[in-house]
Amino acid sequence: MRASFFICIAGIAAYLCVLFFYCMKISAKKNAMKKEDKKIQKASASFVSSLLLCALVEVLPILIPLKTYVIVIVCLCGIFGSYLVLKERFEKL
Repeated sequence: MRASFFICIAGIAAYLCVLFFYCMKISAKKNAMKKEDKKIQKASASFVSSLLLCALVEVLPILIPLKTYVIVIVCLCGIFGSYLVLKERFEKL
């Protein structure tokens, strides 16, 4: 197997780790807000679409052959983008 495939798999794994970590934090904060009877804002459509686009960026190098350094940059952009979107959602709660 080629190194680019393993880079893509590592990028997808890192994306899922960031997603899992922030989903747990957001869920815990929502539960705490429910106990305090505070209003929980619904996630906007742009939040969901941003996460879907970050996931698409992670899968893109598997579908389109790119050079190794470009694959690394694209995967890091997907991970960093999902991190920023989830962090913003966590802070807006």
